[in-house]
Amino acid sequence: MRRNYYFLIDSERAGHKLSLNGQEIATFTTLDAADAEAKKVANRLVPGANLRFEMDFKWTLTDLEMRAATLEWNE
Repeated sequence: MRRNYYFLIDSERAGHKLSLNGQEIATFTTLDAADAEAKKVANRLVPGANLRFEMDFKWTLTDLEMRAATLEWNE
């Protein structure tokens, strides 16, 4: 059975919001903190998982950036 988890980091001036499958996990003051938390969550779901975020969207007028990563595996 194939499983997917979708991680998203929305970055704005106010902070970096981490979501998993559309549910907000937390907001962090730094991008590194949001990235580190996402990697911890991914490792709890799949031990040894390697999660890498890529830039999906950047709007320079409002400093909005969105990064996404998908964790997939077969059981």
